[in-house]
Amino acid sequence: MSALTDLVERIPNFHKWGHPEKIKFFGWCVHALENKDRFNAADIRRCYDVLSEPQPTNANPYMMTLVNKKPKEALKDARGYYLVLSVRQKYDKEFLARQSTIEVAKILTDLPAKLPNIAEREFLNEALICFEHKAFRAAVVMTWNLAYSHLLEYILRHHLAAFNAKYQVMLPNKWAKAKAKPIVGYDDFAMDLQESEVLDIARSANAITKDEFKVLDAKLGRRNSAAHPSSVVIGQLQMEEFIHDLVTNVVIKLIM
Repeated sequence: MSALTDLVERIPNFHKWGHPEKIKFFGWCVHALENKDRFNAADIRRCYDVLSEPQPTNANPYMMTLVNKKPKEALKDARGYYLVLSVRQKYDKEFLARQSTIEVAKILTDLPAKLPNIAEREFLNEALICFEHKAFRAAVVMTWNLAYSHLLEYILRHHLAAFNAKYQVMLPNKWAKAKAKPIVGYDDFAMDLQESEVLDIARSANAITKDEFKVLDAKLGRRNSAAHPSSVVIGQLQMEEFIHDLVTNVVIKLIM
């Protein structure tokens, strides 16, 4: 939960908080950062462990105190505890409306003027909708679609000859059997090449730098986790980091 560590580092005097306030905050973190609708004592212990914070012997009495308060601050059912809406909204307002959120929103809203391609703008519009509605996984997928589409257009305009030459050398068997040989248009990439193969060829052809490749390669892995059923948690902080890194270090740098 590096997201928890990053968040707590920005909270003055957090280490002076008492267990009741920490446990209520950790419950919110499980909701907001891990996108889970319930939390339990094991979740709370894990938060303490991540932060290397001294923890109470038993978190359950503190959680029951939240349930028994008037007005209630939490509810409990067979699946665990969950904070009431007013408490979640309070923490959302205090901790999620962060400077990074504002910066990511501005990056996305300022981008259309820099995108020459209508298809890319459509991907961007969908990414914005997902971002604004906190659809974390969908925002990751749509931002990847934007960046990957932008990369393909960039290759077509500036590095197509070098890309085709490296394609033939790096994947000779695939080249020999390819439906699109050589690559001529946008749709040709999808006929025979996987996204990871396009990235490898683009790096070898010097269409992208080593650093740009690292960002794209890492974000492709995260996109795959978001797009397919998995236990990987994608919360708001992870979504924002994904968007900021991909757009700032790839899309904007490859503006045509």
